[in-house]
Amino acid sequence: MRHQIVSVSFLILLSIFSLCKETKNPADTAPEISKLPAFGGEWILEWENKIHFLNIQPEENKVIWNGSGDLSLELDSVGMRLRPNDEETIKGYFLYSDLKPKSWIGTWENRVVRLIRKSSKE
Repeated sequence: MRHQIVSVSFLILLSIFSLCKETKNPADTAPEISKLPAFGGEWILEWENKIHFLNIQPEENKVIWNGSGDLSLELDSVGMRLRPNDEETIKGYFLYSDLKPKSWIGTWENRVVRLIRKSSKE
């Protein structure tokens, strides 16, 4: 009898662990870069009365910030996130659907901003 209780308990625990398996959210999966609008290249961001330059390099998953600093580029199914390599917080988020030929509306540190395309890379 004790053996049966242990066996049933083991099966219950095994089924609970299999149900708790983490699944990947499809929204977190980025489409292929070739299927996205062309957003790579040089952009200008006016932020807090200063002009900043962003060079978005989607093939390398990085953004050059003001010619020197790197930001990590993370793509999901609806947009791109920009964050410093040494931080968890997101600096900026831009939706693919808001991309226009010469401008791109998005958020930067929880404020609505506009990127202006300086030149086209693609």
